[in-house]
Amino acid sequence: MHYLNNLKLKYKLIISYFILIVIPLIIFSRLSFKEFAHILEDRIIYSANQSFNQGTEYVTYKIHKIIEVSDNITVNDYVKEILERDSDDTSVLQLHEDLNNLRSLLYSYKGDKDIHNICVYINDKLLHDDSDGEIASISYAKKQKWFSQLPGAGSRVFMVPPAFYKRPDEDNDMVLSVARRITSSTDYIDIIGYLRIDFLEKNIRDILINANAIDGSLTYIRSRDDRIVSTTDNGLLNKYRLSLANIERLQKIKNWTIININNEDCYARVKNIEDTDWTIITVIPLNDIYREVADISRLMFVFLLIIIPVTILFSVLLTYQLTRRLSNLSNKMKYATENIFEEYNEKYNYNDEIGELTSSYNYMVKRISTLAEEKYKSGLSIRSTELELLQSQINPHFLYNTMDMINWMSYDNRGEEIRKITRALSTFYKISLSKGKTMIPLRDELKHVELYMEIQNFRLNKSIDFIIDCSKHLLDILIPKITLQPIVENSVFHGILNKDDKKGTIKITCRDDDTYLIILIEDDGVGMDETTINELLENNDKKGFGLRNIQTRLLLTYNNKSSFKVTSKIQEGTVTEIKIPLFLDR
Repeated sequence: MHYLNNLKLKYKLIISYFILIVIPLIIFSRLSFKEFAHILEDRIIYSANQSFNQGTEYVTYKIHKIIEVSDNITVNDYVKEILERDSDDTSVLQLHEDLNNLRSLLYSYKGDKDIHNICVYINDKLLHDDSDGEIASISYAKKQKWFSQLPGAGSRVFMVPPAFYKRPDEDNDMVLSVARRITSSTDYIDIIGYLRIDFLEKNIRDILINANAIDGSLTYIRSRDDRIVSTTDNGLLNKYRLSLANIERLQKIKNWTIININNEDCYARVKNIEDTDWTIITVIPLNDIYREVADISRLMFVFLLIIIPVTILFSVLLTYQLTRRLSNLSNKMKYATENIFEEYNEKYNYNDEIGELTSSYNYMVKRISTLAEEKYKSGLSIRSTELELLQSQINPHFLYNTMDMINWMSYDNRGEEIRKITRALSTFYKISLSKGKTMIPLRDELKHVELYMEIQNFRLNKSIDFIIDCSKHLLDILIPKITLQPIVENSVFHGILNKDDKKGTIKITCRDDDTYLIILIEDDGVGMDETTINELLENNDKKGFGLRNIQTRLLLTYNNKSSFKVTSKIQEGTVTEIKIPLFLDR
């Protein structure tokens, strides 16, 4: 042991590589192939069992979610009220209103990515359109092939397989459906309509493909009348499709069972999908399992023949490389003890521990100059973002539109309104300039936004309600100027003005939690998705009204201790949250 401790590092590493890699590889290569095959077969079956259970549960979850939507629609009191209307005693206006309301209800459910289409079949005398595929007549439903199967589906739902559709869907994807009756609110025997919810077969097929544990296995779903609902491979289906007798026998067994299909032994598993007449079936030929075992065994043997000499060669080269770099770095550190601070520059940039040690040493040497340079760049960046935000305030379109509005008002002798707009515009630009100051009181920033909305509401006929809720004790807090107005402008032009009625509300709320000033800018506009939010925050262009500039300037001003977050929901609105530290050591 004493001799080993005195060896140089490169020899220690070579010995450790040989002991920890080469010898275990040689021992492992002598393991019995039969034992290895048995273990691998068990693991493949275990993996197949996990995949089968997960696939079945996921298919069940998807179908149950669609059935749950059908439950919500068929028990909806308002839906039943519409379907039970007496067309003779109901005005045409009411019938049109019912039609629009029913479409809106269906549209609210169609936002789910798992739902392809929803169609309600109603009384022939009520307003409907058999061609639009959303609200059709009961007479039209009775002409469909699946309608004849409803009596045999029990009292709840009928799962419609692809075979019940005479022509493919317009996007060439096969369609599956959940069909059910809608009964009267007073008499559960009285049928007042029918509901059909479509979903794409490819969504179920993707789940079945993931449920296949190994290549060459088959997973498919059949209906009660032995129609194929979905399959991972039509070619394998023709070869390994189970007979009805085998399916009935396997339904009583919860584990994998070996059966003979076309003179070939296969593992098979069958499970019913709850609340449906569908059965999910997976077949794994034994030959494919043994083929994988044999392939892995051959691969392991070839791997050992290659890896042993490569490992020895690699250990020698790696050892030399490590010790050489450590030796060079050690010499540089010796110079540092003599107050000679030179960086150690390697030919390539490495990310290993020695590379991290080298980076730490180089950072120590140039730390002072780096900090000075960063401070200088931070100052330039703050000035740059301030200039861009100030330029955005002197917006030629905004100024032109305002002056044009004043011009038209002059023709109508609206002197008092002209004076108000002129004062508002003057004060707006006065606050924008702020005598060159970069930080202004919160009260001035809120006044700046209020003036902007006052001018815009003159143009928009006061279609936007603007609310400020701020405690008085927060009004003297200094914040970077022109922080809130670009956000409000974004809410106006990308949120509220994109609504159909172009009306809405913008609210600014200011509060604190003893550590941060928290400012919330909320609107009830059309909202946006996550991708659009990221684009606005990552791209600094006029489309985002300077949101990226605001985020950058806050981070630079408050030493990365501020936060700028945008959350939004489609058709609900957008909330922008700004958190600024109340106390900051600069």
